[in-house]
Amino acid sequence: MAGKWAHFPAVVASRQRQFSSTPITCSDSDKSNGGHISDISGYTDQLNSEAEYPLILKVMQATLESVHDGPMACPWWGVIAGSAFALRTLLILPVHIYQQRAQARARKLAGISKLWHRPMRASLELELATRTPPATDKEFAQLLSKRLSRRHHLLMFRQGCHPIFSVLLPMTQIPIWMSMTFCLRHLSGRLIPWLDSATAALPAAAPGMTSEGILWFTNLVATDSTGMLPAITGLVYFANALVQLYRRREYALANSPDGAISKTSWLSHIVPYLGFVAPPVITYVAMSQPSAIVLYWLASSSFTLAQKLVFHNQKLRKLLKFNYIKDKAI
Repeated sequence: MAGKWAHFPAVVASRQRQFSSTPITCSDSDKSNGGHISDISGYTDQLNSEAEYPLILKVMQATLESVHDGPMACPWWGVIAGSAFALRTLLILPVHIYQQRAQARARKLAGISKLWHRPMRASLELELATRTPPATDKEFAQLLSKRLSRRHHLLMFRQGCHPIFSVLLPMTQIPIWMSMTFCLRHLSGRLIPWLDSATAALPAAAPGMTSEGILWFTNLVATDSTGMLPAITGLVYFANALVQLYRRREYALANSPDGAISKTSWLSHIVPYLGFVAPPVITYVAMSQPSAIVLYWLASSSFTLAQKLVFHNQKLRKLLKFNYIKDKAI
């Protein structure tokens, strides 16, 4: 196994426990502790085969264990919360800033594109003047719209603000969120969905996970019997959805010439409310998850909420070249 980790000498030297599907025998005292091994002496010798887990999960687990076992000796609750803040700050926040600035550029380019309508219309009229038979009004309008759209999309691609770039943020968030969730499931002694067989033996929980929690959930392997941690997490998700809805309505009102939200398609009215589906779903799922996973969800969503509130400041949005609401708009 060391050969596979030759590019990670620090990990090989300090990490003995890696992802594995090898069954691990438990003593009677371990079985009384919920099936998790409390004494790490000797059990790493049984890890003689390695499951085919994605490399990102192995690197994440090795990093978390390095922080936990390093000179700082950070407890697991600190490692989990700190990893959420670190991933959000280093990986997701830059993408969010780029996307917000791209949306501001796209808004400015929309005004530029309107200026093309008259000259492109005149150019198309000259082009079709000698056409036989002459183009109908419908054909002319369709051809003009097609050319305007093609030129507008090309301009946005060149400026890096095409609507297709809006998928960058979820494409960054979702893999990180799922990878950390799966990694913490493995550290908590749980099987990983879609990666582990349903009949596979449960892995051993990482040493310290059963006692290095905080407040009332000191056992990060067990679910929160009080239900408070899932409930708080659901409330933070609800606050995120509420802030997002308020911000959408605020900008819609500010950008409307008559001070009212313009009439749009039914889908555009439904999309802002889809965020309110997540709070009850995440609360229900969190009731059956280890406290380590729910703590990560809570830390990650709390960072998102703080980020939304900070970036709602109009002076900061103007400084960062985001879309912002002018003072006279509200």
